[in-house]
Amino acid sequence: MKLLEPGRIGKLEIKNRIIMAPMGIRGLCDPEDGYWGERVRAYYGARAAGGCGMITTEMVFVSQAVEPVAKELLSLANDRHLDAVHRLAETLHAYNCKMSVQLTAGFGRVIPPPVVSEGVAPVSASENTNYYVPDYADLNARALTTEEAEDLARSFGYAAKRCREAGADCVELHGHEGYLMDQFMTGLWNRRDDRYGGSREKRLTFASEAIDAIKREAGADFPIIYRFGITHYLEGGREENEGLWIAGELEKMGVAALHVDAGCYETSWWPHPPQYQAPGCMAELAAKVKKVTTLPIIAVGRLHYPETAEQVLTEGKADFIAIGRGLLSDPQWVNKVQSGRTDELIPCIGCHEGCLWQMIAGEPTSCSLNPSCGHETDRPLTALKKKLSLLIVGGGPAGIEAARAGAQRGFDVTLWEASGRLGGNLWPASKPQFKHDIADYLKYLKGLAGRLPIHIELNKRASAGDVRNFGADYVILATGSAMEPPPFESGKVLTVLQVLNGLEPKGEKILVMGGGVIGCETGLYLARKGRQVTICARQDCDDLDMDTVDHNNRLMFLNIIRDSGITVLRATIPVRLEKDGVVVDQKGVEKKIAMDSLVFAGRLFPDNGLAKSLGEMPNSISIGDCVKSGTIMDAVWGGFQAVRKIEQ
Repeated sequence: MKLLEPGRIGKLEIKNRIIMAPMGIRGLCDPEDGYWGERVRAYYGARAAGGCGMITTEMVFVSQAVEPVAKELLSLANDRHLDAVHRLAETLHAYNCKMSVQLTAGFGRVIPPPVVSEGVAPVSASENTNYYVPDYADLNARALTTEEAEDLARSFGYAAKRCREAGADCVELHGHEGYLMDQFMTGLWNRRDDRYGGSREKRLTFASEAIDAIKREAGADFPIIYRFGITHYLEGGREENEGLWIAGELEKMGVAALHVDAGCYETSWWPHPPQYQAPGCMAELAAKVKKVTTLPIIAVGRLHYPETAEQVLTEGKADFIAIGRGLLSDPQWVNKVQSGRTDELIPCIGCHEGCLWQMIAGEPTSCSLNPSCGHETDRPLTALKKKLSLLIVGGGPAGIEAARAGAQRGFDVTLWEASGRLGGNLWPASKPQFKHDIADYLKYLKGLAGRLPIHIELNKRASAGDVRNFGADYVILATGSAMEPPPFESGKVLTVLQVLNGLEPKGEKILVMGGGVIGCETGLYLARKGRQVTICARQDCDDLDMDTVDHNNRLMFLNIIRDSGITVLRATIPVRLEKDGVVVDQKGVEKKIAMDSLVFAGRLFPDNGLAKSLGEMPNSISIGDCVKSGTIMDAVWGGFQAVRKIEQ
């Protein structure tokens, strides 16, 4: 496989073509000063042990002189932090994995308000509003002075020198996603009239001076990777033709490789692609850069599918593959590909819950499907001291994860599933073609269950007596959830679960009652089958009723809905069915809508009848949706933690 062949970036030889993409690790660092301690080394070390050719760290500040930020972020101006880089380099090199430190000029206009130090104004290339709170003048960014910009650019040289001295193999410059360096490069945010702004050539002065400083201080042979977006997909932002021109200019400046990305905070579904983006969604951009430069090209963007990643390389669209979240869900990604065990890869489902939102909440970066990610040091699955039996009732994601954790600890595991198939509500969730990541996860779970040393009994609807008579030492109840019944009784009414499980609504005109995630996804599924779909949303806002979904996924999905031909009625509730349609209440006014069928997207409620029947049965633990309807992450983490915490 091309993926597994060695490759070169400048003088640096990398054992394969897989690079771990930079991702934030807030919550893993020392909360007092951002030091990368044992927890960070364990996190990155697990991916190095898993076979990565090179790992790119989260962004590291070259200076905080003009942008003092929260103390939990690493800065190479800090002598103590230099030791952290050195110790991490030693950890990665033990696995013949190279280390690239991503250097950043700072946040600029995209600095999150909680990160701003008291009494300090954010900075940017020019005066710009803060992305998060554009109407709050106190967080508007002031323009850096010429002298401040000069000092900041020089700081890249000092930081890169320290990286090299600490054992890093190269550095990557963070010129992407609308961060400060990108703000200097972009006319939308750079309206300066000194040497750092004006023409597109002058807008590259800051980057050029940073690169020159690195070569001067760290050595001309120290490889520099430059990561930037070819286009921002934003009106007034960078267009593709300018991005390709920048690629050529960066080659002239002497960088060793280009890491090709796209988007910015306003179009975050590109730099943080959700499940609705296609595999390899930015590979064609990498291919275009490949045609205008002789530099090695690193492609990124949903490339955790081995076949897609291999195809990108074999077709010459890129020279290296950067994988981010796919290495969070499965740190053994490279080793499994190398040994032909791709069916055992834990897929990334593009939810952003464990990786992005855990970090934003101040918790360790993790993964919805891999609860050990970011918790390598504090969530061990310890072996049992003596053999114990574990009965699991329910074969959805919570139950199967409990079975996996139980088998790993050494339990004698039995799993009962009431239906004839494992997977629970993942079956309807994976039905739409655009939910292929969930389909991959369902396939993975079924394969995992088959590989585990456990006893599985399908079509076993357990009663309280069955559970008691079985006599397990511990019982895990993972019986899931059920949808509330529709408010109307009619042959024209189906639930979204019935539709996604294979029942076809009658006629062409379909009204979906419920503008949440399930309702909108089912509406899109039906629209793509040629139906005329109307969605009634309870809320009167552009976000519909999708406030429980990660914003990257939500923003992209709302764009898809807008482009799909679906009619969306906000602040609208169906109140009664009539022979030729449905009467709705829209902001207090009744109106009739023609429809052939109504699809009800109601709330999911815990299926906890068995738990109630068992009462206070000792050593019985309820998990997942049968406690509270939640996400896949809630189910998986619930199963993992319930078994992990069982003490002997």
